[in-house]
Amino acid sequence: MNHQWGDIYQVPLPLPFALRTINAYVIKGSSGVTLVDAGLNIDMDVQAWQKAQSAADWEWTDVEKIVLTHYHPDHYGLAGTLQQWTGAPVYLSRTDHEQAQLFFGRESQMPETMESFFAFHGLPDEWVSQIPAHLRSFHPWVEPHPQVTFLEPGETIRLGDVNYEVLHTPGHADGHLSFYDPDRKWLIGGDFLLPKITPNISLWPECHPNPLDNYLTTLAQMKELEVSRVFPSHGPVFDHYAERIEMLEKHHANRLREMKAFVVEKAGATAFEVCQHQFGSNHNIHNLRFALSETLAHLEYLRIRGELLIEERDGIAYYLACAV
Repeated sequence: MNHQWGDIYQVPLPLPFALRTINAYVIKGSSGVTLVDAGLNIDMDVQAWQKAQSAADWEWTDVEKIVLTHYHPDHYGLAGTLQQWTGAPVYLSRTDHEQAQLFFGRESQMPETMESFFAFHGLPDEWVSQIPAHLRSFHPWVEPHPQVTFLEPGETIRLGDVNYEVLHTPGHADGHLSFYDPDRKWLIGGDFLLPKITPNISLWPECHPNPLDNYLTTLAQMKELEVSRVFPSHGPVFDHYAERIEMLEKHHANRLREMKAFVVEKAGATAFEVCQHQFGSNHNIHNLRFALSETLAHLEYLRIRGELLIEERDGIAYYLACAV
């Protein structure tokens, strides 16, 4: 256990991919313990939870709630196993419960849908062919799936001994939830707002059609909230809340300008070509999937705003500048 703030303990859980660590949180109360986010179903994360128990003096039988900010594997993956060990309810938004099944259900056709989606946007065959197996490789990390109790924005939920407001903070995930303590002005923010890196904003099939607009709207709305401390899922706890929101708004404005300028300069480009220009070409399939989906989120934002258009040539989509 690395850090503690009052009743909140941070639990760093190792990840076997680029982010390296997710911060889960333990919140201790008079009637038990709440866990916020779960990590992956891998031995390293189970061991990290066991160390956290020793450091903060709690047992699986003390856990009264497991609360998930969103459905991505590093947050959701161990939740079903933790539920089996604790008997505790698992709370998640309805949208993200549905998307967990869409992306990680054994019967889902999302791997093939994603394969076609990326091929349409110019991803070369040698990468496209890796997509289905790559997506299905997540199954062992997220199974068993938990039985979920749905949380709705606007509700309150008791975490430890404190009542938190449930806030819908979409963009990184369509049903992403954050939790706000209005007395201390503390925000458990998941991946909504990170201190050092930019939350990935990705366009995925069968999900929100304009996730960047969704995220920028969230930033604008959340900027009005008075926050003294943010407990993020990646990076250290921080207090420069409003400034960080402004930095992210500027970041995305710059990225939109850069991508549009490249499309104009090339007189048309696939999303994959824009992705290579923006993020380079030294990727594995995991990182490339996110880089291309992030590129598409920006290109679709521009298209929906009427700044770009899309044209299909031989089954491949090209983004073009609109005639002035």
